[in-house]
Amino acid sequence: MLSEGDLIDYDGDALRRVRLVWISDCGTQGAVILVENPRALPELVNVDVLTDDLQSGRARLMLEDPYAVFVADDDLKDSYKAIRDKAWRLIEQLVTCVPDIFVAHRRSRLIKAMVVEIKRKIEASQEENQDAEQSIDHASHVSIYRYIRRYFQRGMTPNALLPDYKRSGGKGKERASSDAKRGRPRKYGTETGINISESIRQAFRVGIQRCYASDKERKWTLRDAYDKVIEWFFSRKCVNDETGKVTVQQRTGQDKTDDPTYDQFLYWVNKDHSRLDIKKSRMGAKLYDKDFRGVIGTSNAEVMGPGDRYQIDATLADVYLVSRFNREWIIGRPVIYVVIDVFSRMIVGLYIGLEGPSWIGAMMALANTAADKVKFCKQFGIHINAADWPCHFLPGAILGDRGEIESRQIDALSNNFNVRIENAASYRADWKGIVESRFRLLPAKFKKFMPGYVEPDFRARGGRDYRLDAVLDLYEFTAIVIECLLFYNNHHEIKTYDKDRDVAGDGVPAIPSELWDWGIQNRSGTLRSFPQEFVQFSLLPIENAGVTAQGIRFRGCYYTCARAMEERWFDRARQSKRWTVRVSYDPRDLDVIYLHDGGKKFGFQVCALTDRSRAYRHLSLCEIEQQVYLERSDQADRRPAKVRASATTDAAVEKIIHDAEAKHPRLTGISDASRVRNIRGNRAAEKSLNRQAEVFRPGGAADPIRSPPATVLPFRSAPPAAEDDYSSPSIAEILGEGADDE
Repeated sequence: MLSEGDLIDYDGDALRRVRLVWISDCGTQGAVILVENPRALPELVNVDVLTDDLQSGRARLMLEDPYAVFVADDDLKDSYKAIRDKAWRLIEQLVTCVPDIFVAHRRSRLIKAMVVEIKRKIEASQEENQDAEQSIDHASHVSIYRYIRRYFQRGMTPNALLPDYKRSGGKGKERASSDAKRGRPRKYGTETGINISESIRQAFRVGIQRCYASDKERKWTLRDAYDKVIEWFFSRKCVNDETGKVTVQQRTGQDKTDDPTYDQFLYWVNKDHSRLDIKKSRMGAKLYDKDFRGVIGTSNAEVMGPGDRYQIDATLADVYLVSRFNREWIIGRPVIYVVIDVFSRMIVGLYIGLEGPSWIGAMMALANTAADKVKFCKQFGIHINAADWPCHFLPGAILGDRGEIESRQIDALSNNFNVRIENAASYRADWKGIVESRFRLLPAKFKKFMPGYVEPDFRARGGRDYRLDAVLDLYEFTAIVIECLLFYNNHHEIKTYDKDRDVAGDGVPAIPSELWDWGIQNRSGTLRSFPQEFVQFSLLPIENAGVTAQGIRFRGCYYTCARAMEERWFDRARQSKRWTVRVSYDPRDLDVIYLHDGGKKFGFQVCALTDRSRAYRHLSLCEIEQQVYLERSDQADRRPAKVRASATTDAAVEKIIHDAEAKHPRLTGISDASRVRNIRGNRAAEKSLNRQAEVFRPGGAADPIRSPPATVLPFRSAPPAAEDDYSSPSIAEILGEGADDE
């Protein structure tokens, strides 16, 4: 099935690549535009011709769109937004004039009428002495044609009109130049300076390698390396024949040239070398890794068919739930967000969580509308086929409450995907009564089985406290709601559905899935599919995160990504200073966050949680904040005991020191020099005593030093006196075995 925005490639020839920019309500006629032709304009075609080309293999449908412009509004400069908004105001009415905008002579008539109207407004403003430059957007035929061409070629969203300044200039490329001196003139001195050639850059590299990076003993500075480069490559040595004195002088004659400046030296050193690699080579890998490396270890009359308009709303479920971590904890009632298609009454998006009615909850429900429902249900142990819930599209318009839909972040949905945002007036829930009625149908299916369900007599005098009946956690409750949702989408017949003539004539039953399938075949044209990753990224809340030596720090957790490792962010954060980056995050699970990166296709890089924050894996933002709060509360409760234990330790240390000072003899008549003269001998004697006290004696052998002295028995005849034996005792003597032998 072809849909608006599809790219069709013919034989791999980019010059023949077209975008399908419009399909009629009957589905037989369409409009295409060549996306690579700088002078192309949309023109009408027969949709059957495109279908035949695809089926015959002459063309293929491109799965990725390299021309679409995906970018978060917070990442755009105000000047870029102003250019985009001006261009969109000029062509907003023109691009809706279908099919006239696709016919050359009708399109020309429309543009001429617009230019005439703009000139008339400018003249009227000038007559009234008003500032026409600020009040009216100037435009010519050429600029309007350019805006229309860019709009259709780049995906038919307002962001397609953003300027292409990023393609201007030559960022990162070296410029070819003449022999004329580049840069500002020197303020002092008579030398004009020189341009840095490839040979001079090679001299800089030699000086850095020889003096700064390799010589670890002398600890050369960059200034020293520069001086050596001047000495080696821009000077000559002269020897005095009489005295033998060597002098270094500037070159003369044809070899004479001005010296490169120190600023030029620094510029090319930073450009040609990695300062971090130089530092690592200079210090050595071990010392560098120890002191300077980054430490990262440790989401029916007003419509013609499905997708014309969705309605979104939230309600507080009449069920009390328990915690997944401790099922004795009652965590209150969850919030249910439902997104419903107005034409078919199909529930196309769902979110159940603890986030109150707010942008975060609405964001998750809107992201779910574009998600793969098979994978979504599998997360809760429910296995379905794609036909059971075939909804992964964004609509033409979304109607919701002002509280959530009027958020600043909803602008990304409008600018990136051209979704029209509609807000219901205050106290006018009847404007979105379709989605409101679903909150009565879904609970009616499960409330008779649900423990902890709040009945009307809740809090009445003598009524039962249903909070105490709670047994389900959030995961289990979500699975129950999904099962009820699948029943409603595929089997519930809406008795009050007001069918139009075509639906009634074809005998379509008023079952959401049947109405959806019929509308896809007969009324489709508004449904559009976008990459799920970017839909989610565009809807996620945005905050600042800090780059530290331990990782990218966000909400107390640390993350890393490929870009941070390649560019060695954490080394820089440890060695110089920290800085902040823009990230998007899903409050339901902080295992990953999304770093804004304009160099990537979808504008972001995935940052994963590091091992330092492993305690917070698979937790939501609410759960992490709760755990941090509990930890800090426990620390505060232990602090008084810690202070007293520290005081007790200090008192014990002071007592030991006091006793030692009391034992210290009062030395009189002994000089300080004599006391320190024989430290080595005193140490040897003390070591000998310690060896006797510390020796191992298995089996309970007596300690010859600490055991009481034995009784001395006299002998009748004493043997001759032997000379004193100062040899070391044998092992038998140490273990006391000699006494046993006697």
